[in-house]
Amino acid sequence: MDAADRATDGWEPTLAAALLGAERAPPSQPGPLSALVAESDPAGALLARLAAEGAHHLAGTGLGPEALAPAEPREAVGSECPPAAATRLYGLLTEGHGARGRVEEWFALAAASGLRPPAWLFQALMLHRDSLPATAPAVVGAELDWLARACGEAPAETREAADWTEGTVTERRAAFAAFRARDPEGARAALEPVFRKEKADIREALVHALATGLSPADEPFLEACLDDRAGGVRLAAQRLLPGLPGSRYAGRMAARARAALTIESKRRLLGGTTHTLVVTLPEEAPELARDGVEVNAWERRGGGARAGLLRAILARAPLHAFAEHPPRLWIELALRSEWADPVFHGLFSAAKRTRDPAWTKAMADITAEAYEGKVTGVRRTNEVLGMWAEALDLLPDAEWEARVGALIRARKIEVVLAVLGQGPEHFSEGFSAGLLDWLAFVTRGSDALRRDLAKPWVIARLGDRLWPSDDNAAAAAALLARLPEGEGDRLRTQLAGLTGVLDLRAAIRRDFRPETTTGGTAQG
Repeated sequence: MDAADRATDGWEPTLAAALLGAERAPPSQPGPLSALVAESDPAGALLARLAAEGAHHLAGTGLGPEALAPAEPREAVGSECPPAAATRLYGLLTEGHGARGRVEEWFALAAASGLRPPAWLFQALMLHRDSLPATAPAVVGAELDWLARACGEAPAETREAADWTEGTVTERRAAFAAFRARDPEGARAALEPVFRKEKADIREALVHALATGLSPADEPFLEACLDDRAGGVRLAAQRLLPGLPGSRYAGRMAARARAALTIESKRRLLGGTTHTLVVTLPEEAPELARDGVEVNAWERRGGGARAGLLRAILARAPLHAFAEHPPRLWIELALRSEWADPVFHGLFSAAKRTRDPAWTKAMADITAEAYEGKVTGVRRTNEVLGMWAEALDLLPDAEWEARVGALIRARKIEVVLAVLGQGPEHFSEGFSAGLLDWLAFVTRGSDALRRDLAKPWVIARLGDRLWPSDDNAAAAAALLARLPEGEGDRLRTQLAGLTGVLDLRAAIRRDFRPETTTGGTAQG
């Protein structure tokens, strides 16, 4: 501090006054800190002056001139969210992992509204920066980068561009995945010459990271990884190669699938054609093991080794291997076969991997008909019901809702409960209203119906999935309030959880309304 600074520094006069005592101290002189002293008592006022001048005197001690350079201007993006929404976000950030889904929902609403948190929230957001949802950078990323630079930290874009050749296994995998997202070809080209020099765990992690931007150009490298000395590297390549339907790997699997499954067709004398699925179980072989098709210990002990190989081959095969006949015929014959379990689940896994529309629709149609007793030779069992639920889950969200909505209207309680465990992460407004009406119908029914409703524990998760409107939150609260006294804890606990989550989600939306002034409370 130079002489000019000391001249305006009130620390020494105030310290001298304090040593003299409040009775003998001269009155304080006007200065920049005098407005901070509001005490009327002379002794209290003197102590307040001493504290203020002391803080002012010590501020900046030991800092060089470069530390006092002004920060770059902060350019705000968008308008600030309502105070209630800001208060809500602060509460969610401080609640811990249990509120992570709600934080994601908050940022999705902010992004859709073009709103951002106020500056007083930046410190809390910086503390949780690495765990913020994917929508957060669009809302507050630029401002958090500004704050990071002002504090001498690396902004997000710098951290994402970290050198993938250095750091822990997790850091290197993340950095390489970011490299792949920016430049898939360049990333693989940089990896190939140094790959064999890396340790096994690093090689495995980097192969897994090739899932980002996976393309046919990656096939030669991944094919070579099938012969890597490390089992984890081989497994990583075996998981990625089925995603390349034109690869040599896919060709090998297609040939094996065609050798294992064929359809024999015969014309009947009175017209029409009969079809029979002929299954040839594969044998263990080193070539199969190289491609990741091996028998596990459980299958070997249970005597189902070759059936397990069949299921694994079908799961990895490209669906064009079965193009000779329509998907519906393959699935229907699979359900009738003595090898229904490995054949159906193998084909199901292939359909799930590719999301082929024709196969997923056929899966949903045939399993529904099978459970309803409309497929000759297939019994109505809980296993078939489970297959139906899995097949419905492959459909687009709108189609899933349309089909399950029809089941709800038909009051097919057993089936609805089975399929509600899967399906879209979030329901539409119309489907949510219909589902709540159905829940009201079931809860008003018999004790047996309520026990069936509570048994599978699917009700507890519905709060995260239902449309979070005020009307739906009120309907859920009414369901809980009308639950008969003495009802078992299982259903009451689930409905209470549903109601609490749905009410919170509805409140978050109310917070973003302009008339909302306090967290969760709308005025007017």
